[in-house]
Amino acid sequence: MHEKIVEYVDSRREEIIACLKSLVDEKGGSENAPAVNRVGEIFCREFSGLGFGLEKFPDNAPYGDHLLFSNHDQEKAIILAGHMDTTFTSYKQLPPFHIKDEKCIGPGTGDMLGGLVVFLYAVKCLHALGKLDSLPLTIFINSDEERGSPTSRPIFEDLVTRASHVMISECGGPENEIVIGRRGKLSFDIHVNGVQGHAGNLVGKKASAVEEIAHKILAIEGLNSRWKGTDLNAGKVRGGIAGNTVAQHAILSSDIRYSYGDHEAEIRKAISSIVDTNTVEGCVSKIEITSERPLWEDSKNSVQQRYLVQQVEAAARELKQPFATEVRKGTSDANFFGSVGVSVIDGMGPIGFNDHSANEHIILESLFERIKLCSLVLLKLQDL
Repeated sequence: MHEKIVEYVDSRREEIIACLKSLVDEKGGSENAPAVNRVGEIFCREFSGLGFGLEKFPDNAPYGDHLLFSNHDQEKAIILAGHMDTTFTSYKQLPPFHIKDEKCIGPGTGDMLGGLVVFLYAVKCLHALGKLDSLPLTIFINSDEERGSPTSRPIFEDLVTRASHVMISECGGPENEIVIGRRGKLSFDIHVNGVQGHAGNLVGKKASAVEEIAHKILAIEGLNSRWKGTDLNAGKVRGGIAGNTVAQHAILSSDIRYSYGDHEAEIRKAISSIVDTNTVEGCVSKIEITSERPLWEDSKNSVQQRYLVQQVEAAARELKQPFATEVRKGTSDANFFGSVGVSVIDGMGPIGFNDHSANEHIILESLFERIKLCSLVLLKLQDL
């Protein structure tokens, strides 16, 4: 059967490239809901033409609609999931979609419109081969992944109970790796309130929110050596009015990535202590959790998940493709499944580099290779 898959994909290379270009050209940054919804309309047309029903989740401001496609009425199904938003708030300094040598270049080619094209054409391939009707598939495409999936998370948590196996199409690794584990993530803002005033007319001590934020930056960064596999970053600071004013309010945005579940409670306790301890007299602080994704520990993967990895390896062998696995430092929506032991793999998209930058690109040939791989894996899971 893999020969027919190869024939199908290789005969549609230009069509596949044109599809990816149409998605990238919409310039669907996370907060540009109309553009993201135009991307969604492309998938609605494509999947409805393949016989899939659609459930749409609107009203996710400032994000676009989430889309859930299904071709079955069974309790359990194979789930394919990916996101159609890109991280970019402006496209002004970004290159248009183009191909140069072996690279397919453009914002979102890797993260992760290329991965959505992989899933679309894998499903189209099975449809062309007459294999789709006997394969229960649920396809979920969300619009807010780049912002931590704040409005789509409840949908993922529902899908956890309905999944037999899950594949996520973030970029594949540079050596064709698929992803079998990801670190946990906690993002938060620390809000500090001080006492405003004119810096030139101060009498006695000042209660500057900016000064207090400086102490908290040093405290957070000072935790970086405490836990193995944990990285903390004080990434963005806002506060004050001008150089001659005492800042009444300031905000610090931070991000934590951790590798071991045993450390999570200690990390949260340490952050709480930093928030509660105010060095500058007169300042008061509070924390706001802005996004989080649970840890997906590869060491705790289920028997079913290991079986899924074996099917990917077998498919890669038949197609004479390289195969390897990795645990990735970044997070994705795969964390929602892997953290509770659901059978999931990530990195089923094309090989990509320089995500979130003007140099974002994929290796063009890997786009076609991943479609072949995904198609064959789905066939192997058909009778499960």
